[in-house]
Parts: sequence; structure tokens; C-alpha cells
Amino acid sequence: MKQILPGLWDLDEIGTSVHCYLWEWSEGFTLIDTGFPKDAQIILDAVRKNGYPLHSIKRIITTHVDLDHTGGLAALKRATQASIVCHAVEKEFMENPKRRYPSAWFMRLPYWLATSFVPQFSFRPASPNELVVDGQLLPEGFTVIHTPGHTPGHISLLHKEKRFLITGDALSNRGGTLRTPIWIYTPDQDNALRSVWKLAKKYSDDYEVLAFGHGPPIMQNGGKRVKALASQIFSTNI
Repeated sequence: MKQILPGLWDLDEIGTSVHCYLWEWSEGFTLIDTGFPKDAQIILDAVRKNGYPLHSIKRIITTHVDLDHTGGLAALKRATQASIVCHAVEKEFMENPKRRYPSAWFMRLPYWLATSFVPQFSFRPASPNELVVDGQLLPEGFTVIHTPGHTPGHISLLHKEKRFLITGDALSNRGGTLRTPIWIYTPDQDNALRSVWKLAKKYSDDYEVLAFGHGPPIMQNGGKRVKALASQIFSTNI
């Protein structure tokens, strides 16, 4: 586990292809996203190795339902008995993960074959315990920001007091460049760009640090970087 900020850890034991985070607050720990199905046991082992009992994970917040972000959810729910939290719109995909598939037609058959026949990519359904909506304040201190486009119920998590934003896949940091979601898995690209505008226009003064589902964190000037990206996309100053 790698500390990003006081109270926020990146579960880097699963590698760098996707990031899951552990947030410490007054009631225990909240896990944000759960990696691929194969990552569930790695996450459990990492939590134990760092001296935390599994029951200290009280809640699991999912930014969105994708194989690499909720693949380990069902197994982690069983092991920790944590409450599962997702956006109200995302419930359908969490309970029926086969309904979530790549937007690029050429990826759909390989994706279906992998999730149907390769055990390490077996995507098991789960049921949320709590449904959240845009603007809702969570007990961890997070403000829910609905950032649809990559999926209909995608959320980002803003902690105003600590000035950081967990973006999920609404943004990524690939090759040292701040980017919008990868198009082959983003069915509604127009809404994905509107979500970037929203993070810039409404919230950019509230965060300094960006933590991504993909790519290393940006530790300084995160809000300014998102504003610059939105201005580039929409060719106007924010």
C-alpha cells in the first residue's frame, strides 16, 4: 500500500494497470473500486499484511461497473461484509454485469469470450446496499459527483476538506498527459466531455490532488489542469 495523502492509500500490490484506493475515516476504512476479479485476494492479503482486520473495511464505493473496477467486488463483499455503494443508475449493471460491454464493436466478442470462459476475468454480479446521487455528501467526507459518459452511472468522489478528487475513469493520466476516457469503452462520449466540463467549471477550485483509475496521481494544480483540459476541448476559457 502506497500512501498518497494522509488517510488515502493506493493498493499498489495489484499493479499499475488499474488503481484502487483505501480511505481511512472515523468509522474505519472505505475501499474505492476493487480491481479485476483476480485482484480480490491480493487486496485482502494487502489489507491483512498492513495490520488491518478485514472487518475494518466498512464500505466499498464503486466509481462505475467495469471489469477492472468492480471485478473483485463480489468476493470482497463476502470477505469483509462491507456495504456496497454505487450511483442509482449503475445498479442495473452491477446486478447484471453482462449488460456492460465495450462500445467498440471489434472488442465485444473478445470481451464476451474472456468474461465467459477465462476464470480470472469471471465477472460476478453483486447487489448494492446504498444508492447515491449527484451532490450527495457521504459519511467519509466525499461529495458524489455524477460524471456520466464512460458509463451512465459513473461517479467521481470529491473530498473538499482534504482537497482531492478520485476521478475513476472520468479522467486518466496516461503517459504523463491528462486525458478523457478511452473511447473503445465509452459509449456516450458527448456526456463524457460534459463531465470533464462539470469537474472543471463547478469544482476545480475545490481540489488540488487528482487520483485516477488509470495512471499516477497528480499532486499539484489538479484543478487548474482539469480547467486547462476543458478549455482545450471546448475552445473557451473557464
